[in-house]
Amino acid sequence: MTAQTGAEHNRLWFNQHGDRKKETYIIRLWPYRSLSLKGFRIFMAILASLMSIIATGFYLLGAWPVIGFLGAEILIVWFAFKVNYRAGQLVETVEITPHFVQITRTNWRGHDSQQTIESPWVHAEVTKEEEHKPRLFLRAHSQKMEIGTFMPPVEKASLAKAINEALRRVRFEHTAPAEPLNDTPQKITP
Repeated sequence: MTAQTGAEHNRLWFNQHGDRKKETYIIRLWPYRSLSLKGFRIFMAILASLMSIIATGFYLLGAWPVIGFLGAEILIVWFAFKVNYRAGQLVETVEITPHFVQITRTNWRGHDSQQTIESPWVHAEVTKEEEHKPRLFLRAHSQKMEIGTFMPPVEKASLAKAINEALRRVRFEHTAPAEPLNDTPQKITP
């Protein structure tokens, strides 16, 4: 999960304030990408430079057909990174209210799909069906929805704890003043 620019996008989850009887927690999840766009451009420039040097060597040796394969290699690497970046544009929004939990998934094309569990018994749980691959589910009786499939395993347990805390707050403390779910400083305006 990466931090986006802007004050309101620097937190993974935040509390929407409003009518206390309709308090809502919204948690936005997105895949972590360690290579920025600038880093990608630098990497591609270095790769293209390296391939140009190698292509020049092969050309001087008389093996000029190799140049096409080196160019194809650059295109394949570029295409693989572009596909990876598109997959990284997936956003999941978890909206928690006292009466339901709604998951909205937005894919790289901007298409939304929504799933809703309308139950006061919703809870988050992490299961380990495969070794080293925990899965995070929102469960209510026989209904269950998997969220955060793209998240690293170490973050799923803390997210489940934060979701369960948000569920507890909207169910039992929705008349009390809301507290932030994490330790990020909140701007208080009078």
